[in-house]
Amino acid sequence: MMSVMNYIRDQNQYPMTPKAVKDMLVGALVGIVSMLPGASGATIAVIFGIYERLVSDLADIRRKLLRDLRFVIPLGIGIVLGLFVCAFGLDALMERWEVPMMFFFAALILAQIPDVKALGDDGTRFTAWNAMAFIGGFAVMAIMLAFSLSGGSVEKSVDGFAVWFLVGLILAASKMAPGISGSTILLALGLFTPFMNAMTDFEMSALIPGGLGLLVGVLLFAKILDNLIRNRRKSTYMAILGLTAGSVVTVAIEACTKLDGGTMIAQSAAMIVAGLVLGVFLSRISRQYAAETIASEPEE
Repeated sequence: MMSVMNYIRDQNQYPMTPKAVKDMLVGALVGIVSMLPGASGATIAVIFGIYERLVSDLADIRRKLLRDLRFVIPLGIGIVLGLFVCAFGLDALMERWEVPMMFFFAALILAQIPDVKALGDDGTRFTAWNAMAFIGGFAVMAIMLAFSLSGGSVEKSVDGFAVWFLVGLILAASKMAPGISGSTILLALGLFTPFMNAMTDFEMSALIPGGLGLLVGVLLFAKILDNLIRNRRKSTYMAILGLTAGSVVTVAIEACTKLDGGTMIAQSAAMIVAGLVLGVFLSRISRQYAAETIASEPEE
């Protein structure tokens, strides 16, 4: 509590810094992408170099998180804003441009796969365990694709604390595991529309247990992932690379199944080009932002 009060006091003395504004904008991007079916907000966190720091902070609240609030609070505010902004705008956007937007995000993530791969390069040689980690990550996405294409998605009326707590756990897993789209999982379980409605209608009976599930899941998965990154860095990032590559393939295949007519194909082609261009641009920006983020990390 004292650390939080110190942060608020310092912010009153020193207004929002350019770095804090950047953290908030990156958080908003993570939140927005997290809401899009097929896309992963955690992948954006990896690309912008905040993933390891955030996981490490969440895995050790007392010694790390409370000392790093200048980074975590603006980032968290941005994520929440991104989630709600996307929740209110996603229906209209996806209803009109669903297929082109799916191709756009697939291309956006594809352009930055080299950055994800580079993060896991620890100077050691590539092993069979690394290959298995990549295959395992890719296989997870292949299974999700198969389930989605089999027609497993149904919309249903949802009620009950346990169900919404489960929704929170699913979102937590997707936030902590790059490549995994929480929205895609919710779609497959028939929970995406009820979740969107709960967000836009501010249904506290759903948001409170969902928020608790999200909090518990994030703290639990953060400890697991922090341990894996510290002790199995290359294999962990190869699994992340497999999940990321698999998500690109998954989104692209699902988008292809929905293509209808020459106009949609032309729009999708244009969005692929736009996604690749923006991806390269974000890659350059993310390197600079990642360097600033690493430089500003509190010493242990």
